[in-house]
Amino acid sequence: MLEELIDIASDQVREGLIFLSVWAKQSKVLLPIFLSVFSAIIFWLSFSYIPERKRRKKLRPIVELSLFDVYSQLFSLFDLLMRHSSSSPSFFQKEIRSGKLSEDDIHLGLQNKCLNESYLYDANIRNSFLVVGEEILGRALDIDELANKVLSFHTYATAEELVLLENIREKIRAYDFNGHNVKRPCGTTINGHVLLPVNPSISYRYRNFYELYEFFCRLQKIVLNHKPLDRNRFIYKMQWLYHSGQYRLCVKLIKSQGSLFEKNPTLCMNYLALSERGRGRIKAFYRIVEDTYKSKPSGGSLISSRSTFAEIIGDDGLIDILARFYSSEEISALRESVKKDIKHKEEFESANRALAEYLGGK
Repeated sequence: MLEELIDIASDQVREGLIFLSVWAKQSKVLLPIFLSVFSAIIFWLSFSYIPERKRRKKLRPIVELSLFDVYSQLFSLFDLLMRHSSSSPSFFQKEIRSGKLSEDDIHLGLQNKCLNESYLYDANIRNSFLVVGEEILGRALDIDELANKVLSFHTYATAEELVLLENIREKIRAYDFNGHNVKRPCGTTINGHVLLPVNPSISYRYRNFYELYEFFCRLQKIVLNHKPLDRNRFIYKMQWLYHSGQYRLCVKLIKSQGSLFEKNPTLCMNYLALSERGRGRIKAFYRIVEDTYKSKPSGGSLISSRSTFAEIIGDDGLIDILARFYSSEEISALRESVKKDIKHKEEFESANRALAEYLGGK
């Protein structure tokens, strides 16, 4: 059987060679053209396509890393704009990652932010403000530098990435935002009189920052879908998928790649459990919680998981499972910790509304 197949193949090849030989003798025009095209293709493959493909494989990761760094800087910027304290992260990280931070949220967050110390002229509200001008400028300069880095490798970036970076740079350069303006005193002297702004906050930039946030959300979708994922991008993608309500994709991500990042399995299991709950699979949620917390992870500190249970602390079934492995005092401490976080966020929002009302009254 094998010998017959070999004979058939040999006959086919022989007939093909005979056909080409006859065609070559009869065609004095087409053969040179064919040989020229064939030679050109070989030349292009050898000296252009293959070398360029190798170069792209080496340099494309530089572009992707720079884009991720821009994304990280933007996240830090929005976290800064929404902070209640200079020493603590904001209460809005979930909203920032999920794409659900609204224009009104940003406007409210900016009420207690000013450019420099000269804006703290009103003794009634001086202690309510955070000075953020230099921090915003630092992040803006870093983003600008990273954008220039990507542009220097523009051959290996997509048109969508380049246009998005230019849009981001346009927004961070708005209001002639530079070192001189950040440090400039807020007062203006006219005929010997010092005029001060009625509103010392940077809330006038809320629309600009919201438009920048929209570009951040688009960039997030791009950078978190680059492959392969490293540990940081895996965690950020997992959080983005869950908080944006993409529960099925979050489950798929954790099950397919979670085992590659086992340094913190509790974090993965928490998001897996929450995603299953989001899909309506309550039994799977309870089972994963039980399997995860029976070993008392995080050194036995239940409070360290308060962000996981913050929105579902009233679930009696959850509390029953935790009560099998933790004391009533530890569960009470968890409840109190969640209540404090909620209270502090509400206090921040209330204080900024009062601040906006006070400044509006002036």
